[in-house]
Amino acid sequence: MKIHKKSIFLLSLIAGILLFSNLFANEPVKEYEIVTPPKKLELDPFYKKYVNVNGIHIISSYRVPDSAFVKACEIIDFMTGGLPTEVLDQMVKLNTRVGIMARYEGTTDIPEHAHLANDTTLNWDVRARGLGGTMEHPLTTCAEENLLCYQIDKYHAEDILIHEFAHTIHGVGIIPLDDKFNDLLQEKLDAAMAAGKYENTYAATNIWEYWAEGVQNWFNVNAEVETTDGKHNWVNTRSDMKKYDPDLYEIVSRYFPEFEDSPSCHAAVNLYVQ
Repeated sequence: MKIHKKSIFLLSLIAGILLFSNLFANEPVKEYEIVTPPKKLELDPFYKKYVNVNGIHIISSYRVPDSAFVKACEIIDFMTGGLPTEVLDQMVKLNTRVGIMARYEGTTDIPEHAHLANDTTLNWDVRARGLGGTMEHPLTTCAEENLLCYQIDKYHAEDILIHEFAHTIHGVGIIPLDDKFNDLLQEKLDAAMAAGKYENTYAATNIWEYWAEGVQNWFNVNAEVETTDGKHNWVNTRSDMKKYDPDLYEIVSRYFPEFEDSPSCHAAVNLYVQ
């Protein structure tokens, strides 16, 4: 029987694909068992779902689908897996939590943020789909639609959990251990702006946003525009930040390792480079 070279090539290609698929299938996939919150945490009855990820408490109401809950677990695992031990230990010591809002829940539905409904100057349910934690309230929040990249997500191309948890790492994990950290950030932000950088961007707001936007860039989950729009510029990836602001790049690199694959559904397209 005569076998054409084309047939041999196709058979080899199929065999290669099957071999790769088997190898991939045999790779261990981390699973997160969603349970009811432990009573010892004394959480509000609003919270019905719970997972402990590296000592960080992930919580939500029953309305959050498991797919969004697991995605939050993956991202927190990803962000904390390489954190300096002393920083993570500090956060764990303070019972740092991540609360997930369901698609049709608002910021003020979160028990710890319910008091914001009394703010007559700002509608927090419109303003925010995520907030960072503080020493007084070490709770980070994020939202289902951003975790799963729904079309209705108003923060397209940005991973808000990464941004807000970066604030928590800053305020809850780093500052208590390094009282010079804020001074360092201010020095580098001032130098960058004196050099004409970050003009008309969110990162220029203060050192907190400078850091959080930098962490977003590190994880390649920031938005980009060709011309600054009050929030962003062309810098939205780790490689962009290394070129644009090597000082901030170096600071962020002290806390997070480099990586190839991210669990976030957001991924930088990187249309604009300079």
